[in-house]
Amino acid sequence: LAACGEDQPVEPTSSTTVSPLPGDSSTTSASNSSSSSSSSTSDGVAPLPEAATKQTKEGAIAFNEFYQLQMGEALKTANSATLRSYAKDCAVCDGLADVVDDFKKRRVHASKNPYSVSGSTARARDDGGYRVEMKVENSAYREVGADGAKGPNIDPISLTIVSDTQWHDGSWQIRDLVRVK
Repeated sequence: LAACGEDQPVEPTSSTTVSPLPGDSSTTSASNSSSSSSSSTSDGVAPLPEAATKQTKEGAIAFNEFYQLQMGEALKTANSATLRSYAKDCAVCDGLADVVDDFKKRRVHASKNPYSVSGSTARARDDGGYRVEMKVENSAYREVGADGAKGPNIDPISLTIVSDTQWHDGSWQIRDLVRVK
């Protein structure tokens, strides 16, 4: 599974659209699934890394990298709490959270966190948020049943994802995710 499936449209589908961008201000960083945190609060929501709590371009990038890695953790743990907590009105985010909930219902999970993120850049948006673009690699993994039975192989996929990230009530939120490549 990927952040955005093969059938996802290139144009945003939620109520928030991506607006034209002033200038091209970019920052690059990298993350991979091995740096993903699997700890969570009592409600099952993974705490944000310190860098992702800053209302800066770097904070928006750190938040998006964290969120993408948490997509993989959600598949690995069959727990959608983090995905739902840090997204607002994001149809793609809700869709993946629904897949995770289906994993939980079927008592399966991903054999590992398949997500890694690299090449992240951010540009300020006219509405005060950021357009964050990142390359997301999903390595091959398997569904695994509660009894340890191995399910189908999920093939690897490379995606370029763009997010509409907004600062709301003291923290970042994903408002939309769009697969552009």
